[in-house]
Amino acid sequence: MKLRMKFKKERPVMFISHLDMMRTFERAFRRADLPVAFTQGFNPRPKISFTPALSVGITSSSEYMDVEFYEDVSVDDVNIRLNRVLPEGLRVINIGIPDEKLPLSMLNGARYVVKVTLKSWDLQKLEKSINTLLRQDEIIVEKVTKSGTRSLNIAPFIYKIDLLSNDDNIANIGMAISIGQQGSVSPKLIVLELERILAKKLEVISIHREELFYRKNENNKILPL
Repeated sequence: MKLRMKFKKERPVMFISHLDMMRTFERAFRRADLPVAFTQGFNPRPKISFTPALSVGITSSSEYMDVEFYEDVSVDDVNIRLNRVLPEGLRVINIGIPDEKLPLSMLNGARYVVKVTLKSWDLQKLEKSINTLLRQDEIIVEKVTKSGTRSLNIAPFIYKIDLLSNDDNIANIGMAISIGQQGSVSPKLIVLELERILAKKLEVISIHREELFYRKNENNKILPL
C-alpha cells in the first residue's frame, strides 16, 4: 500500500537540512510503529520519497512524500500517530492515494511568497521593476556547478511574479517558478535581479513555499494531492 502525504515545515525547523528532515521522518515512522516497507539488499532503506529539497531557512505549507507500507493501514490512524511523534514545526496536513501517473519527481513548479521591506522607496518602483524583469526574454546569470561556472538564461524558468500586498513598508511578492531537473531558479536569485533593476537593496524578511505542482502548460497545472 502506498500513501501520499502533504506536510508543513514551519519556523521551528526552518534551518534543518533536507537530509535531516528525511531522517526525522524515518525516526517518526519507527516511533509511531507504522509498517513502512524497506528496500532489499545489504543496506535496506525505508521506501519513502520526497519532493525536491527545500532550501534551508525557507518555510513551507506544501511539502510531499510518498510512503510505501507492507500492509494496509488506516489513513486517519497514520495521520494521528505520525503527528503525535513529529517535532514542533513538522505536521502532516493531508493524506491520500498517489496518482501513479504523477510521481513526485515529475513536479516542475513551485509557488513562493517572498516578504520584503520597502524602506525609503515606494511600491510603484517595485511593481515597475517586476514588470521590467518579466518583459526580458533573457536574464543571464552566472551559475556555479560541479564542473565550474557557466552562464544561464533563467527567463524561461520564471512562470509568474506578482505583487500581492503591502502593509507598513512590507511587501509580499508572489513567485511561480520552475523546479526540478529540467531547470530551476531560486526566489533569492529573482530578488537579486529585482535589486539590479531597482539599483536598491531589498531586505528579505521571509520566504515561504505555498504550493508544488506539475505544470503542463501556461493554463494547466496539476497538484500532487
